[in-house]
Amino acid sequence: MNYTTLLALLLSTSPSILPLSTTAAFSTHPKTPFFASSPSMFSGGLRHSFSPPHVRSHMPPTAAAAAENHRPPAKQIAVIGAGAAGLAAARAFLRRSDRDRVRFDVTVLERRPSVGGIWDRDESSSSSKSKRRPMYENLRTNLPKELMAFREFPWGGDGAEESYVTHRKVRRYLEDYADEFRLKEFIRFGCTVEQLTVLSNAQNSSDDDNGNNDNNNEWPRISLQWKVHDDNAQQQTFDAVCICNGHYALPSIPPLPGLSSFPGPIRHAIEYDRPDEYAHKTVLCIGARASGTDIAREIGSVAEAVYLSDSTCRRRQQFGNVVLLPRTTRIDDGGAVRFSSSGEEEEEVIQGIDVIIFCSGYDYDFPFIHENSNLDLQFAPGERRVRPLYEQLWHARYPSVSFIGLPHSVVPFPLFEIQANAVRTAYELQFAGQSGILPSLSERLEAAERDASSGGPEEPGRVQDTHYLGPHQWEYCRRLAKLGRFYDASLENYIATNKELYDCSGRERKAMVPGGKDTYRQTRFARDDDSRSYRILYSEMASAQSV
Repeated sequence: MNYTTLLALLLSTSPSILPLSTTAAFSTHPKTPFFASSPSMFSGGLRHSFSPPHVRSHMPPTAAAAAENHRPPAKQIAVIGAGAAGLAAARAFLRRSDRDRVRFDVTVLERRPSVGGIWDRDESSSSSKSKRRPMYENLRTNLPKELMAFREFPWGGDGAEESYVTHRKVRRYLEDYADEFRLKEFIRFGCTVEQLTVLSNAQNSSDDDNGNNDNNNEWPRISLQWKVHDDNAQQQTFDAVCICNGHYALPSIPPLPGLSSFPGPIRHAIEYDRPDEYAHKTVLCIGARASGTDIAREIGSVAEAVYLSDSTCRRRQQFGNVVLLPRTTRIDDGGAVRFSSSGEEEEEVIQGIDVIIFCSGYDYDFPFIHENSNLDLQFAPGERRVRPLYEQLWHARYPSVSFIGLPHSVVPFPLFEIQANAVRTAYELQFAGQSGILPSLSERLEAAERDASSGGPEEPGRVQDTHYLGPHQWEYCRRLAKLGRFYDASLENYIATNKELYDCSGRERKAMVPGGKDTYRQTRFARDDDSRSYRILYSEMASAQSV
């Protein structure tokens, strides 16, 4: 038996004897395989062992050539951003199995010198004048790590440490994830993407590197231009691009009548880092969601008074030196601030506010898609809506461009993971010339327009809630998993457990009052996916009960 025949026999019987590829990211991780029992290209993806280099280096030339011929054709995938979404995308495309129809060469372009995205707090620019990242010194997550973690890289659950962790621990977790799955070797750090261009039908009509003539203008190749360390310009053409640049970079400040009349500093939550600079001041925080309530609580420990303006508040409520007020309606010429709930004629007027901090969220921003880019994408400031998108994920007209991580009010990492693997399924089937998972162009455009006009999943709806999911995220995850052909009983247990943990955490968090003790973050959890539930290992909440 010659080497070529022996190699063919080995490949047909033992996927763990595959030749080492610089584009592979095999896992030797003993934890939960994301697609352990799923069909298609994900079957056994995490159970394949890593092939040592000597397997390939000892092959004679004929055997090595046979191995190369056995490998499926390569498609070039770009991932913009190496935060949690970008890492999930890279992991999805680098997962290899013997059933792969297409091989993916992955390039991750990251502007900063490290992974982590928003969790990578810039320690060198923590003053409000220079800070341009949303992470602040004392931030702890408002979701437990047992819920936040990627499915195939579990975190916590033994009660030994807190479930609600600091931003530094989240960043360390993402570093560990990137190391575990060998993702960093595919990341080009210091690269700022400046332009995305959809190549024309004529530009796509020539044979690609694999001899495939793809003249389908619904799936064009994509050109990216970027600079390395603000100097050398580079360009490359890709078969598909995953945009994972996050949506916490462009502060959103809603219009407020008389704002220009306010005599003191006007800031956004992105500039906040420590409470000490607000000592003995009277501060107004506009916006009472996650960042607003946490910042008001922190500042309340040192400030003279903190007013927290919540558009859903109907009447004044006081909790120590933190006062919850209705919507901020205007600022008078002398700097007095007016508040009134919707439909109420009576206003409350507050004098003597020293600082205003807008805790009003962020707008979507894609600085590489602009007037010189020919991709039709609409994302007007203030709307918080990106269109046209199919399933909030694929560009409806050109699905070779995808956007991972746009939905908000979700458990981010697990959702990124499911989105990324649905995208991989779509691209693998498309590039293999097989029946795809996406509907026709007309159906995608119709669905995209319906979603963009819906005002979100809840009535009465508003444009700013287009990408809101909240309690609807579980069905969204199921829908994507079914579309991506990796939904099974194990994944259902995982999603159902996530929902139970999310609901429990939410109940405890909502029981807190502004300015009060941060008690809910002391609770420690353990998952029990088999029973679609969890255990509370420690809690300071009087109402906490094991489920």
